[in-house]
Amino acid sequence: MAISTFEGVVKEGQIRLRHNVTLPEDTAVYVVIPDFETVPPARLSSPYLVHPEQAADFVKQVVSVADDAKL
Repeated sequence: MAISTFEGVVKEGQIRLRHNVTLPEDTAVYVVIPDFETVPPARLSSPYLVHPEQAADFVKQVVSVADDAKL
């Protein structure tokens, strides 16, 4: 398998090869990005109780307020 290397830049979300290189449609390419680090996505997990008997500590009380309460 022959390998050629071309330099390019990203413009408006598309990779543009320098030096007017034209590749045929459906050409397989590999993109190598020097000096670039990706930030791993944040991982959000649901909280859980180690001791389920503590669930009573988290009971919510709903309070209704009249529309004219002028808060």
